[in-house]
Amino acid sequence: MKANETKIETPDTGKMVNGSPTYLTRDPDDIVTIASLLKILGVLLFALVLSGCVNMFLIFRKADRIVVDKSSGRVVELNNRDYGSTETVSITPDVPTSTDKKYLVKEFLTALYEVEQTTREAQVNKLLRMLDPDLSMAMANRLKQNGVLAAEKTESVNSSWELQDLSVDESDPYILRAIGTRKIRRKAQLKCKFLLKDSPTTPIRNDNNLRTGFTILRFRVEPVNGKTISPLSLIGDAEETSSAIQPGSETTGGK
Repeated sequence: MKANETKIETPDTGKMVNGSPTYLTRDPDDIVTIASLLKILGVLLFALVLSGCVNMFLIFRKADRIVVDKSSGRVVELNNRDYGSTETVSITPDVPTSTDKKYLVKEFLTALYEVEQTTREAQVNKLLRMLDPDLSMAMANRLKQNGVLAAEKTESVNSSWELQDLSVDESDPYILRAIGTRKIRRKAQLKCKFLLKDSPTTPIRNDNNLRTGFTILRFRVEPVNGKTISPLSLIGDAEETSSAIQPGSETTGGK
């Protein structure tokens, strides 16, 4: 019996066909075809796995950065290789600066005190996203309980805000002080103090913090008396929280 032949025994082993046993023979070409198809299938599976690995690598790989100074035509960086700097372009690590801090506080005060009824809801949502999560929840609850926004809408309040001075505290770079004027039906000068913190979210610069890399941890606003100016302190104790996050009551003071 040949190697590619299979012997099949009939149910009645005693029976013979023309006096000899029965054999089932496979066509040799059929065997060659099956072996070739299995090899091709193995190659296709290998190519599919390799393609998947390459795609995953390209998806998670950090994109190459190419920087060209258009004013001079010089290549500053190519494929993440630094080629130096030009007179107008330089590449440094992204570190939030005092300019970012001032921009965050400036936009927060504008959203808080510049009231336009057609955009008031969007402005309130914007300022809440700038705050630290705990302070954001506390301020949202306080605004709802005191009915400040509802009163503004009922009375059709519109006000303007003019920032007069904004500076970073010399003793603590995360404390900012601001003075500005809010005009409603009467003029009120306000003095503000902010305590910032580095953004805890990833990425550090995002739409919530206006891509500054900071969030507002604490803040306090007081009217400025025409004769005396009381010292300003940040929100520290629990009993101070309720009074420190009431923009409605704070802005009506003064002259």
